[in-house]
Formats: sequence, C-alpha cells, structure tokens
Amino acid sequence: MVDTSSALPVDAATDPLLIVREPVDALLGDFLQARERDLVALDPRLAPVVRAVSRLVLSGGKRMRPAFVYWGYRAGGAPHTDRLWHTAAAFELLQTFALIHDDVMDRSVRRRGQPAAHVALEAHHRAAGLSGDGDWFGVGAAILAGDLAFVWADELFDASPVDPVDRERARAVFTDLRTELMAGQYLDLVLAATPDAQAEQARTVALLKAGRYTVTRPLQLGAAMAGSDPGIDAALVAYGDAVGVAFQLRDDILGLFGNPRATGKGVLDDLRQGKRTLLMLTALEAADATQRAVLTAALGDAAVDEEAGRQVRTIVRECGALAAIERQVERHFDHASAAIASVSEPARSALNELATRALFRHD
Repeated sequence: MVDTSSALPVDAATDPLLIVREPVDALLGDFLQARERDLVALDPRLAPVVRAVSRLVLSGGKRMRPAFVYWGYRAGGAPHTDRLWHTAAAFELLQTFALIHDDVMDRSVRRRGQPAAHVALEAHHRAAGLSGDGDWFGVGAAILAGDLAFVWADELFDASPVDPVDRERARAVFTDLRTELMAGQYLDLVLAATPDAQAEQARTVALLKAGRYTVTRPLQLGAAMAGSDPGIDAALVAYGDAVGVAFQLRDDILGLFGNPRATGKGVLDDLRQGKRTLLMLTALEAADATQRAVLTAALGDAAVDEEAGRQVRTIVRECGALAAIERQVERHFDHASAAIASVSEPARSALNELATRALFRHD
C-alpha cells in the first residue's frame, strides 16, 4: 500500500501541520467545486446549501485531525505517502458536519469569524424573498448542509487510492469515531440540562466529543492503514486520550477567556448555553456561596452580557478554578509525551509538537 516514491517534503519535526495542510486544502477545494457543479446541475436553488459547506471548510481550520491521521500512519512505521490525503480530508468534512450541527444545537451565531451556517441560510431566506419563518428555515437548511458534509466525508473516504484491505481496517475505526461523536454530542446536551452535573460526567463528554474524535481515533485510523502492531496502537491511544481531553479543557478555557477575534466565535456562548464544562464545575465546587450564586445565575441565561461575563471570569480566576484546569492541561501533556516514548522519529517529535499546538493554543 505504501508509496515510497515521495520523500518527506518538509521538516516534520518543526511543522507537522504543513505537510498535511496544503495537499488536503487543494483536494477539498477541487472536491467541493465538483460537488457544487453536481448540485447546481440538479437545481440552481441548491447553491446556497453547498456553499454553506464550502465556506466553512475553506474559511480556516488548523487541519489537526488530518494531521493526526497522517502522523498515526507514520507512527505505525510507514514512510511518507501521498495516498492518505483523501482519507485525511474526509475528517475535515466530518468536522464540518459536526460544527454546523453543533452551532444549531448551541444556537451559536458565529463560527470562524463569520455567520454560522444556520444564520447565513436564514439571511438567504430573507434576501431571496422566501415566505415563512426565516429562522426555522435557516435551522432546517443548516441541518441538511451538515448532512451533505457527512455524506461527502464518506465519499472522500471511499475514494482513497489505498489498498482495499487497509481501507477496511480504517473503516472500522471511522465507524467507531462517528458513533462516539454522536454519543458525546448527545451527552453534552444532557450535561447542560443537568443542574447537579458531576465532573466525571463532564470528563466523559470531553473524552467522547473531543478526545477520541479529535485525536485518538484519527491516530488509530492512520496506524490501522499502516498495519501497526498492538503496542504502537496502545501508545497512540494513551497519547490521544490525554491530548484529546486536554484539548477540550483548553477549548473550555477559550470559551470563557478567549479573544473572539482569535477564536472566531462568541466568547459567552458556553455560559449562555449552560455548558457544565470541567472548568465551570471546578469553579462551582471551589466558589464560596456568594460566588456560586453568581455562577449559577449566569449558567444558561441567554441574556448574559459582557458585564456578567466579566464577573464570571473574575470568580473563576479568584476561586482557583482556572489555575486548576491549567495544571490539568499540563499533566495531560506530560502523560501524552511519556506515552509515545517508544514511537520512532519523525513521528514522535511531530506528535509532541502537535500536542503543544493543541493544548497551549490561543484560538
């Protein structure tokens, strides 16, 4: 299955994302142009739906999941190949599906610095002079746009020019990943509606919705395509779960303390949706009665404004919750780094660099 004709084009240890980003972006651009032509040929009125997908895919994103697919493959002992890009790009379409639906569920209005898909499609309803409830039209159309991205992820995955046996091993991991993602999304909704939520419940959500989906399963998928041995797979799982959970912890921090210009989304969205993140649960546990009353009042209040957000941020800092979660991130990083001590170069250095970028990011 391995294509050994192409040498590693960059210093992977210093930029493990670059090797993936350019070919994946090029493939996605061509693929989405072709899908738009197909849909518009069916009916020109379908253009706004496919463009909602294309706009989100091509507007940014770090391409972390495709990178973990590639470096899982390299960690499995396989040399560089250009045959992985379809499989890696499929993760970006799956991520697009998840983001579009997540924004609907969370009622988020911005994503990557632009209107969320349901907001953009509501604006199309208004601009096109369509009748009926524009908000509900936007929600329904966004769900369908996300469904399209899900279908196209499968199409790209199946188009990968790899040995069918390798693809089938990877397909089993891809199925597990998608099932866990749906489970994590549902449990996230349940957690937000559970006033007495426990930290262990939040950790489960973090593992399924972020850890396994973002890091562990992409790594395992790449390793499966390389035919790696069980020892390497176990090391990648330990690394992936540690990095993945810490990735969600960092996301929780940015959801409250991040700069909207950098994160591309509203900084108070988690508060307004009543998200019982590990950060917030830690704060509720550590806060005194007065502080806890402020936090409880803000959680799930759709009208939370910047002043209320400032009060919450002050409490989360002063009660020690922010520092406690930062320490957890650092411990997870140390555990992840130790887990891959047996992984050969350049994969080991690349994975350490990816962990650093994921866990200590500002956007």
